[in-house]
Amino acid sequence: MFLRYIHITFIYLVLGISQCTGWTTITSYNYVSTRHIEDDVYSRKLVLAESSTDESLGRSQAEMDLLQLAQGHFASQSLVTAIKCGVFDVLSTSSLTVDEIISKIVQGNASTINRDALFRCMRLLCTTGVINETINKDNDSAFLLTDMGRLLQSQSISESDDESSMAPFILHWSSHELWDSWLQLPSYVVGDDDSNLPPFDRAHNMSCSDYYKNNTEECEHRNDVARQTSRKEIDSILDALQVLESSLVGKTIVDIGGGYGDLMYALIASMPVGKCYCLDLPGVIEDAISTTTDSDNNDDTHVSLIPGDMFDTSSIPQCDYIFTKHVLCDFCDEDVVRALQSFHKALSKGGKCIIMDAVLPNCDDLNGKWNAAVSFDVLLMLSGRRGERSRLEWSNLAKKAGFVLDVVLLTSSVTVDLAILSKV
Repeated sequence: MFLRYIHITFIYLVLGISQCTGWTTITSYNYVSTRHIEDDVYSRKLVLAESSTDESLGRSQAEMDLLQLAQGHFASQSLVTAIKCGVFDVLSTSSLTVDEIISKIVQGNASTINRDALFRCMRLLCTTGVINETINKDNDSAFLLTDMGRLLQSQSISESDDESSMAPFILHWSSHELWDSWLQLPSYVVGDDDSNLPPFDRAHNMSCSDYYKNNTEECEHRNDVARQTSRKEIDSILDALQVLESSLVGKTIVDIGGGYGDLMYALIASMPVGKCYCLDLPGVIEDAISTTTDSDNNDDTHVSLIPGDMFDTSSIPQCDYIFTKHVLCDFCDEDVVRALQSFHKALSKGGKCIIMDAVLPNCDDLNGKWNAAVSFDVLLMLSGRRGERSRLEWSNLAKKAGFVLDVVLLTSSVTVDLAILSKV
């Protein structure tokens, strides 16, 4: 009798745990005595278990959604593991069992891979959509790459020129330097000391820029992300500007904070605009000029690189359009208004300012919907950067500087949109 009590207690314990973890195989039927159970009855109950939904099991959708949210880092760390093991590259052509994957990864030295751990990570990744589990002709579990998973192959494996590998993004965001920074977010928000240092500084006792300057190896993925993002942004900006091409013809354009002039050179090559200037701080312009080749200065593609200060109107050439990409997001509202007022004076009558930052959605467009730009905004906060603004925030700042927000043009890049302000 005592043993029967222990057995029943164990079954209920398992049932309780499964409600918390999302298991679906045992929780669909109540406890029944295991004595004399018929095989066909047991099979029917398993079929019911596999076909049951969270709702039919009495689990609230809110509870399951919250579990998925809270366990998101389980999947992200499994994803990093699979990338570092080279799983996505060896799955490039066909479905493979976990043993076949390991064999291809280690070239015969399978003892270096923890088979059970890799299999369990891959099974979790099947729930995310980057790989699918199938049954092969030998009735063994096998894994197949999805379209999303192909974006995680190394650049040398990917066959598409249009899509670059997103593996550097995953590796950078899950690196220990950022992971440790996230752990400092609660204390930063609560303000448990007087320093008010951002999470990254708290985790590493130095700023983000100093850290990567002193850790060049760990900077590799960060630089890969920056280069890939910049290339995609310029292409997406040029595509979005096609709707304005007729109004840009022959116009004078100044790119504030334009670095080496990459955007202006790309713009001149894509449409018949007029004079183009790239304005940045003196040190940046000196470096840009020193790297400019003769081919950059022919009559058809010339961009004037000029030193200046966006708060000093006298250093900004008179123009019809002002572009500024990922500059104003680093400044407080008061400084942004000062900069916009300076732009206002430099622009001709009817001139426009095009702010190229990620523009966050407003209110109802934000609630309950995942948004990449909102996530990036919090990521910027880790290193103490100012961050992105919503349509409403840009509209309010524009009014204070004598502009009106005409429209926000979305681009194919999640890191940049075009907020077009008209001078009034």
